[in-house]
Amino acid sequence: MFNEDHEVFACEFLCLGEADSDILSHPQVGLLQEGMTSELLASVCESIAKSDRHLNVPIFINIDQDFLSETDSLLPVKPNIILEMLATVEPTDYNLKRIRQLRRRGFNFALSEYAFDPSKSMFFKYIKVIKVDVLNVTQAQLRKSIPILKKSKCLILAEHVDNQAVYENCKALGFDLFQGDFLENPFIIDGKKISAKQHNALNLVSELSRSDIEVDSVADMISLDPVLTTKILLLINCPLYQLVRDVNSVREAVVILGLKVVKQWAIIMSLMSVSTSPTELFRTLLTRAKTLERIALHKQNEQDAINPSECFLVGLLSGADAIFEVGIETLVSNLKLEARLKQALLTRDNALGLLLTNVMGIERFDSQTFEGLSNEEICLYGRCHQDAALWADNVMNNL
Repeated sequence: MFNEDHEVFACEFLCLGEADSDILSHPQVGLLQEGMTSELLASVCESIAKSDRHLNVPIFINIDQDFLSETDSLLPVKPNIILEMLATVEPTDYNLKRIRQLRRRGFNFALSEYAFDPSKSMFFKYIKVIKVDVLNVTQAQLRKSIPILKKSKCLILAEHVDNQAVYENCKALGFDLFQGDFLENPFIIDGKKISAKQHNALNLVSELSRSDIEVDSVADMISLDPVLTTKILLLINCPLYQLVRDVNSVREAVVILGLKVVKQWAIIMSLMSVSTSPTELFRTLLTRAKTLERIALHKQNEQDAINPSECFLVGLLSGADAIFEVGIETLVSNLKLEARLKQALLTRDNALGLLLTNVMGIERFDSQTFEGLSNEEICLYGRCHQDAALWADNVMNNL
């Protein structure tokens, strides 16, 4: 969930398998699990408390009627956790009484998938956030109802904001918060040309992506750009790597950290240097790239193993159209990539492309993606995503 400045306001948590072992967090993924019990939610809260992720922002967890009907003696109060009521929860006398009891214990609430049902207004005095499902209401309903909702003093969040056009419309209507994939789907301007600066960055990405490139060539290419060199050295000398002494040159960085690491940072910095996109987009892409890399590392001994470095690159470039605000076909045509990498980015019809599709489906909690994966695969994806998200947070804090 983001505010209008594209800053993370809150996260939702997706529980995969056992609550204390497989927790996947992402600003755009929710805990959509029917029959959430107090005992299970207590385990989730314990897992969240142990996690290093996003403890400085509210965390939303979905609850349903079964949860409200259960005893809550096991449920610990966590000030940063907001219980999000699913649309199936009705404002009955019993439910309103239970919410009042839980609020007195210190719990906060949000209302999910609100579609302007008048009866749900009975919840408003007890909740902090109203999440409006903008896909299932008309523009006329939005124009009429949002000013009225603003009077409730709740924060109004637009759910399913899946592109920049929807975001701009919701922002103009007065929404406070936004949830969806809009950061990855900006306005694409047909016929827009890539600038000379962007073209240079893409050339650098292409050269650094070569599997046969040598240490001296990498060091020389990066060193030609003083700004890029400075940024890489600042990052490598930050607490992220905890080196015993300062690194003073790109060549030295390659020797200490390895060619793959320096190449990855040079590619990331090059893309960021020519982008006007929100920084949170890069958090998403870094998480995706690292997730792909970690999955590939876990599968290295399998017959159809995929190169982890190629996975990282494809994950990063999968959002390059949002970075440059041009179509992905235009971008790929300007990159000198191996044919299999272009295939993964454009058509997704090879092993790497399928892996990318699955990881993006997990990010967006796509039901078809989950149905096509085994429980073992889902747990692997969840663990890799969690590790990658923590890594991306550390990187963003040090960039």
